[in-house]
Amino acid sequence: MKKYSTLFNFVAAVVCFTGSIAQASTLMPDQPKDVQYCTASGVSQDEWIESINIDGVVKKSGQPGELNHRNGYSDFSSQVIELTSGYITLTPGYRLNRYPEHWRIWLDLNQNGVFEDDEMLLDDLSGEGEVKGKLAIPQVTEPLLTRMRVSMTYEGASESACGDLGYGETEDYTVLLGGSAEADIPNVCSQEAPYTGRTLTNGKAVCMPDSAPNYLSIGNSDKYQSIAISTGHGSGNLSLYAKNGGWPKTDGSDPSSTKSGNDECVIIKTPSSYWTYITVTGAKSAASVVVDLGATSCRGSTDTPDPTGNNGYQYDSVNILVYRFEFTDAPFKWDTLEQDLHKVNEYYKEQSYGRFNVTYDLSQPVIRINESKSKYDNDFHAWRNLYESKIRQTGVDPSNPGAANIIMMTAPQVGNFNSSAGPPLMSIYHHTPGVVAHEMGHAMGLRHAKAVEAGPGKVIGTGDIDKESLNYGNVYSMMGMGAHTLEEYNLMYKSYFGWLTDSEVPLINSSGVYRIYAFDYGTRSGTNAPGYIGLKLKSGNGAYTYWVEYRTTHYRYKNTKNGVLLNLQGYMENEKDPDFWKHTSHLLDMTPGSLTPGKDSPWALIDQTDSELVIGKTYTDHWGGFRITPIAKGGVEDSAQAWIDVKVEML
Repeated sequence: MKKYSTLFNFVAAVVCFTGSIAQASTLMPDQPKDVQYCTASGVSQDEWIESINIDGVVKKSGQPGELNHRNGYSDFSSQVIELTSGYITLTPGYRLNRYPEHWRIWLDLNQNGVFEDDEMLLDDLSGEGEVKGKLAIPQVTEPLLTRMRVSMTYEGASESACGDLGYGETEDYTVLLGGSAEADIPNVCSQEAPYTGRTLTNGKAVCMPDSAPNYLSIGNSDKYQSIAISTGHGSGNLSLYAKNGGWPKTDGSDPSSTKSGNDECVIIKTPSSYWTYITVTGAKSAASVVVDLGATSCRGSTDTPDPTGNNGYQYDSVNILVYRFEFTDAPFKWDTLEQDLHKVNEYYKEQSYGRFNVTYDLSQPVIRINESKSKYDNDFHAWRNLYESKIRQTGVDPSNPGAANIIMMTAPQVGNFNSSAGPPLMSIYHHTPGVVAHEMGHAMGLRHAKAVEAGPGKVIGTGDIDKESLNYGNVYSMMGMGAHTLEEYNLMYKSYFGWLTDSEVPLINSSGVYRIYAFDYGTRSGTNAPGYIGLKLKSGNGAYTYWVEYRTTHYRYKNTKNGVLLNLQGYMENEKDPDFWKHTSHLLDMTPGSLTPGKDSPWALIDQTDSELVIGKTYTDHWGGFRITPIAKGGVEDSAQAWIDVKVEML
């Protein structure tokens, strides 16, 4: 129907802002001076822009005043609004009837005073009432303060940002782009459904489906010198892989990022093919992904690519969701479960020097399997599928129970299955606090604490993991053979959880004599040591880190009081699973071949029970970086004041 105009007396325009508007005290980038913007006009007495909401900043302008109701333009450029994720809600106002309105938004990115076609951030969003959309905000390397124009028109989307736009209204604002740390990866899953397409748009973040893997692509890659791919938000532990010109391999041979959590980054340099392909694996509930063509760094906290894997546990606590199972012929019996979980809590408090907290949730009742246990004694996969399905029925995803949560499935022992774990779930059949504490380490991303031969007559460095690496080889540590007696975590693995500071375990770069104190007498009140509780030393090739510790409390192997233990970080690292920490500790046996399994003991790891570098003995870094010699011990034995002096000679 042809519209007509009617003169009418309107109330004065009301402008009201709520939300986060950039304040005058904020350090603002300069706008170009003497930039003149084209004029816009229209007829706005029957419909107008009632309000806009950009990233929570609400501008309610209401009806235009009587003097400008035919002009169809309002200038609000004196107010600065900060653009972050770009979510926008647009609301029209009407005098009488409602009409279908068309919206377009431009941003003067090059600050030349012209709203060009490629500067249109919103294209023809339409409807009679409130409409919602998202601005295609580009990434900027520096904060940008510039003009934004919003156009609402009746007879189709406006062909230009300038001139007579017909029925409707045009409004101008000043916006700040890239002005805060929040302007990184938009949390699109809070606003949008999971993306079902395969092709990404430059600068537009999408919400990834929970299902894995996801396969995505972006075109025009060869027109840019680099491509930044960023992910973030949500919960889980995704891995990001990308390749220009073909689908990426997920074995680490193509560009990848497999850190702990969802904050991932991959940079593709000098792409030569039109298409870049992206694969996302792992649990990733409510995670977002965005691609920025031409960018040399990723968004937000992911600006430093990490191609090698998970660097550590990212929380200062963990909550155990406990699921108990029983069968018709095998009831669940663990009468001391709650007391044992309390012991685990106390253990981790002491191990972390009061910096880590363990809680547990026993609210789920025992789940009864109305079948005989014998049905599953020889079918591990059927049993695992069954208990995982039962856990899902409670509303918890066994592969993604949420941030800082792990799952403990416990039952009468099925078959001869051992207790085991992998992030974020552990299966407990041996009902002791030590087993729970050990498997918790796995459920939070740790592998076993291993060992490798070192010292006189042995050479490490061949890189043959099958021959060199001894599983469970650290016979002293919780993640080695120390589970049942709740032995101390080694320092290297304590660092995985963030329980140590650089002032407690410094990196040594110069020769000298360094005193370190027993690290295994800490309590929930702290390390209780008056000085260092360990040292770090880099290998001569710069690739590996040695952790030097003074362990004094093992229940059986007391000779550690007479020397130091060295754990090597990064050596023979071949971790492919991004859920696990990328560095496995290897204890160096400083007296290799001194004891023979089968002769001196039936135990295969008997030779590692004298791994300490004792006072007066010297170890030289295999890669020529340093020599280290324990030279004296003292202090108060069997306390945190026991110390050992270590001579370090940099080579």
